Amino acid sequence: MTRISFARGLSLLALLSACHSARPAQVAPAPSCPAGGQAWVREQLYFGRGLPDGGEISDSAWRQFLETEIMPRFQDGLTLVDATGQWRSREGATVRERTWVLVLYHPAVETAEQAVAAVVEAYRRAFAQEAVLRDRDMTCVTL
Repeated sequence: MTRISFARGLSLLALLSACHSARPAQVAPAPSCPAGGQAWVREQLYFGRGLPDGGEISDSAWRQFLETEIMPRFQDGLTLVDATGQWRSREGATVRERTWVLVLYHPAVETAEQAVAAVVEAYRRAFAQEAVLRDRDMTCVTL
């Protein structure tokens, strides 16, 4: 990431309500949290705005995607950052583009894993994207 614009700011702290699953998603071992803290997964998803035809995903198309695909799955909150980044395509070209970074915090449960995977796949299909970068790790949160 070359630059992060906080013009939109860190809007909402992303917290999913604790849900129970018999089969938790596989993540790095949980950290030892201080009293009052809980070990949760922190996800950062990087959604590039560039389109294969050279155009860019419009703000209105993004808002519709956010409202129909992301917000229903993460009703307890999320953080969205407007950013600029670059990455190397499969063909080896350096691609520079505006990007949305979605930050989510949730318990390490299968239902949350499925929701994140569904969002990634929906974005790739809707906007013909080669990839959505997904960064996840365990962290301690205090609610």
